[in-house]
Amino acid sequence: MSLKKAFEPYFKIGTSVSWKNLQNPKAMEELKKHYSSITCENNMKPMFFLDEEANCTEPEKYHLAPALRFEYAKPFLDAAKETGIALRGHTLVWHNQTGDWFFKENYSKDENAPLVSREVMLARMENYIKGVLEYVQTNYPGVIYAWDVVNEAVEETEKDGWRDSLWLQTIGRDFVVQAFRFARKYADPEVKLFYNDYNAFWPVKMNYIIPNILEPLCKEGLVDGMGMQTHLVRGESNLDDYEKAVETYGAMGLEVQATEIDIHVTDPGEGGMQVLADMYRRIFEIYTNACREGKAKVTAVVFWGMKDDESWLTGFRKERSYPLLFGDNWEEKEAYKAVMEVAEEFNSTHLH
Repeated sequence: MSLKKAFEPYFKIGTSVSWKNLQNPKAMEELKKHYSSITCENNMKPMFFLDEEANCTEPEKYHLAPALRFEYAKPFLDAAKETGIALRGHTLVWHNQTGDWFFKENYSKDENAPLVSREVMLARMENYIKGVLEYVQTNYPGVIYAWDVVNEAVEETEKDGWRDSLWLQTIGRDFVVQAFRFARKYADPEVKLFYNDYNAFWPVKMNYIIPNILEPLCKEGLVDGMGMQTHLVRGESNLDDYEKAVETYGAMGLEVQATEIDIHVTDPGEGGMQVLADMYRRIFEIYTNACREGKAKVTAVVFWGMKDDESWLTGFRKERSYPLLFGDNWEEKEAYKAVMEVAEEFNSTHLH
């Protein structure tokens, strides 16, 4: 039994995929076996779509409609098309991995160059979103089933909650709504549009996201789902808060997806791996319970990485992490068994 088969009655099971994975026959074999959704780890972020050289060389030509390139995204789109695995688009609008030059007059790389006006930035945003969506939908129809339209617009440490990004500085607080208006305008009707953020289960952050981001979007019918990144930490993450957040977003009528799940654990021994297994068991019980009881429409759970030694967390946390269901040599860990047991329990109890 594979992960995707086990949870088929409930939601898609996904993973992030790197360029390295696409070159690795074993990784592709595991991908086809276990997953019904893939997310490109890096190559579909703004900096990879925006053609820096063309824009900065001929700024007058591309003043309002930035030049785009697709060679970085293409291998992932091709892989999704060939394997028939649905692809999550990640991400259109983000403060990170988007060159500062994109917001400057004449696409200037001079740090003192002035930012463009709101009107110019709105035109650039619209043409960028339009260009990406039209390319993908023309050349790869039906391959992308969901987009993270805006990623991480809320910074829980800021007094008023809004992250001080160049999107905010050029367009203003309605940049999120504007991005979703453009995405809704150009996306195929069946493509789901998500707002995505980290620590979206922290009460302080959730209580900011709902009135400031989600409610205005819901009011205009612009958003389909809430993406909860779900980077958890052993001994720090409160799973009661997590459960409440899943149900709260679900109660808004939104799809809920865990878009980048991993659990930071530094102990590869029996004790550490048992803690990891227990946390994964609890979190998958939260998802399946929410679906079964109608408390939230969970539609995808996406792991951020395929196996431990490929996880971004080791570099990010500056200590070796063992956060996933599969070990360095693709071996199934206790956490994998725990997750499969949840599916088994729910399928035997609730589907007959």
